[in-house]
Amino acid sequence: MVKILFFILFHILLNLLFITSFLKSQIIDKPIYEMEKESHSFSFNSGFNNYKGDINIDVNYYKLNLNITYNPNFLIGEVTINCKSLVNNLNEISYDFSNNMTVDSVTSGKVRLNFSHADNKILITLNKSVNIGQIVSVIIFYKGIPVPTGYGSFIFGTHNINEPAIWTLSEPFGSSDWFPCKNVPYDKADSSDVWINCSDNLTAVSNGVLKEIQNNNNGTLTYKWHNSYPITQYVISLAISNYAQYNTYFKYSTNDSMPVLNYIYPENLDKLKSQLDKTNSMLTLFSDKFGLYPFINEKYGHAEFGRNAGMENQTISSIGVFNDNIMAHELTHQWFGDKITCADWQNIWLNEGFATYGEAIYNESAFGITAYKEFMKNKMSFAKTAVGTIYVQDANDINQIFSGNRSYAKGCVVLHMLRGITGDSVFFEILKSYATDSSIAYKNAVTEDFKRVAEKVYGADLGYFFSEWIYGEKYPEYNVSWTTENIGLNQYKASVNITQKINVNPSFFTMPIKIKIFTAGGETVKTVFNNSQSQTFDILLDSKPLNFKIDPDNYILKDVRGEDIIPVSFSLGQNFPNPFNPVTTIIYSLGKPSFVNLKVYNILGEEIGNFVNEKQREGNYTVKLNMNGFPSGAYFYSLTAQEENSTNVFFSEAKELMYIK
Repeated sequence: MVKILFFILFHILLNLLFITSFLKSQIIDKPIYEMEKESHSFSFNSGFNNYKGDINIDVNYYKLNLNITYNPNFLIGEVTINCKSLVNNLNEISYDFSNNMTVDSVTSGKVRLNFSHADNKILITLNKSVNIGQIVSVIIFYKGIPVPTGYGSFIFGTHNINEPAIWTLSEPFGSSDWFPCKNVPYDKADSSDVWINCSDNLTAVSNGVLKEIQNNNNGTLTYKWHNSYPITQYVISLAISNYAQYNTYFKYSTNDSMPVLNYIYPENLDKLKSQLDKTNSMLTLFSDKFGLYPFINEKYGHAEFGRNAGMENQTISSIGVFNDNIMAHELTHQWFGDKITCADWQNIWLNEGFATYGEAIYNESAFGITAYKEFMKNKMSFAKTAVGTIYVQDANDINQIFSGNRSYAKGCVVLHMLRGITGDSVFFEILKSYATDSSIAYKNAVTEDFKRVAEKVYGADLGYFFSEWIYGEKYPEYNVSWTTENIGLNQYKASVNITQKINVNPSFFTMPIKIKIFTAGGETVKTVFNNSQSQTFDILLDSKPLNFKIDPDNYILKDVRGEDIIPVSFSLGQNFPNPFNPVTTIIYSLGKPSFVNLKVYNILGEEIGNFVNEKQREGNYTVKLNMNGFPSGAYFYSLTAQEENSTNVFFSEAKELMYIK
């Protein structure tokens, strides 16, 4: 779907090299959700929440034969639509088409058919009744100047002051502004043709493969594009301008390659080439994660257009601002949005949440796990402001369909959380299995289809997960606390209580939660299944517990209160590993702000190093001790902490038996 991916505000600094390379291509001047809304056509007056179009027919084929002029702006169209009857005794059919356009006639074969054009529909009376399975082919002749229902269903525009730039952006409801169609996402045509007649100083771009450029010997050319894959109506597109073309090839095997075609405004091409060159590595990455690029027999590419946005038109994304995220987003849509299309706008997260997660995958691959974590942290901050369910309740409202906080950010976070539950290898197997599932590939899907695939691959029920995150609202707010108990020689019990603030739908969230316990001997991570409003989990340990953290890797959309509890005493843990060579770790806790010395002594009691010598706040601390160059043998270390404004050392503890191998 239309994507504008306007990048993330980082909450913490990454290292300087990462920031320099990462932000260079990512900084955009508007938040994602604002740009998204400005890029879609607004709803026209139809009840799209339950709108199915003409349920008596199944569209098989569109052929758009369009004559487009500028100065003056005008469109003359001849659209062939083939459909299959789904009922017996079918004697009339209907297609969606804007009242702003004029329909001249409708024919079937050589027969002119009676029709009416009102309420943004063409109702066509057939010359004879047809039965189930029979094909009905009509040609609709029309003309006019399309009136966009919002920000771009069909635009006569310019670039570089006065160069023509004509383009479409039909999602969700804009297709019928410029061509008759069954204007619903679930009814895909098996194939399509788009023939565009325009001035011979322009280039016309559409879906699929360019079969022919016909010279009409009158100052015009006809570009004949053919798409051989199933296609939903809103990703049928055109873009016309004085394009400069920049081509590369995606080599998907040792013997085969696919053209990657970029149609760019001439004034922008040189500065965009290096950015466009990233497309091939993205194709490789996503083919590895989701299965081979789904339209491999045709092409992929970009057509520059007049929005600071993107739109995943099948095989040729329209893009107005080029950066890593928007390119990754639109390319991911070729799998999730074009190959598999949401069956209705209520399930738009299957398009937008997945494409946004494609950005996360790209950032992880290109810049590392730190970039992935920062990306998800940013999406979580937006997701927390989402109102209502991810499943869109009001599909008549474009702002509800394309809610940046909900359909994009929270939809993306759902996949991140699923990854946290299943683990990396199973998660990516789920994505690939979903993208290649024969019952939905090149067809349509709803949330239950993705759930079915996820459960099959994971091997366990995920009903609780999809119920609360797709059909529920908000996110869990955890209040956590703990107690610890010495239950024997070097045996401890940590009892962690998790209590959720009462929500409405659901009343509480069921989730597996990882709990990390910091102990004097290291760290222990346990996964618990939190399935009640208040629950206590007992964790047995063989070293003294010092502190704890739930969901340490930030896989759950949540708020937490009660973590990082300030220790009520002072403690110094045994180093680990022990023996070591040459690095070991020491953990200690401070109950008050203190001036701290952590010193190491040899077996004769001679100080050989002061590794901490500073004022520190209360809390838990970890020190990596590097003893490189010191001879093997026994050492001991001590911690002294002096309270601020006090002349008395109030804590001192030494640990022996620190051995260098």
